[in-house]
Amino acid sequence: MKKILLLMSVLMLPMFLTAQDDEIDNLPFENEPLRDNARSYFVLAGGVTYDFLMINEDNLNSFLNNSDELKLSGPIQLTGGQGVLGVPWIKNLRLGVFGYGGSLESGISQTPAIIRRDGEPDREILTSFQTSLTASMFGFSVHYGFVPFEHFAILGGVNAGWGDVTYESHFATNEPHDSFSSAGTGNNKLEKNYFFAMPNIQLEYAITSFIILRADASYNLTVGQDKNWKYNTLGTNSVNPDFNLDGMKVGFGVMVGLANF
Repeated sequence: MKKILLLMSVLMLPMFLTAQDDEIDNLPFENEPLRDNARSYFVLAGGVTYDFLMINEDNLNSFLNNSDELKLSGPIQLTGGQGVLGVPWIKNLRLGVFGYGGSLESGISQTPAIIRRDGEPDREILTSFQTSLTASMFGFSVHYGFVPFEHFAILGGVNAGWGDVTYESHFATNEPHDSFSSAGTGNNKLEKNYFFAMPNIQLEYAITSFIILRADASYNLTVGQDKNWKYNTLGTNSVNPDFNLDGMKVGFGVMVGLANF
């Protein structure tokens, strides 16, 4: 009898093991893909930026009563740089500093003028006119990074700081020694300071562990500015054009440093 029971046990053992394998194969977590919840963003880098600030110059052009050739139109091209640093003790948080500036110029308008001198024939000279707008911006930034996949990050945050804006009208003749014989020759300048806040979204791609390509879009908001424009650096102008640097800004840049995302 014992021999029969022993023989039956030996014969049933493979069936038992096969059943156990089937149960293990059917466990619910066996085929679940592994999930990477540990993606983080950290960067220590600096680089150059190239941006376009799209503002409305209509009020400035209307106030100055410029001819069509001297009206300002189009975005201000800003060039500069930025430096960024991830905060080690707060995951995916990044701080930065930046500074950039640029200008926008009108076309050139030419007006003839007649020079009359005793004993000399009348001469015609050309007086050329041009206007320009120059802006600079400096400040700090704070962003939070999200890494949807390796080497690519989406950052949302805000840039804030201060700057100055200068409007100039330039006058010159084609004969410098006669420049004082033509009325209105020289430079006129209006300038003032302002503060801004700029909600911002950036896309970054690390093509290597130390080179990062950046594209961004933001909207600049003037949150404070001088009440009066300074006129020719001598004093304040009592009549001021209604003008600010509110507008969309888009740009791109390259940074070099440490990229870990």
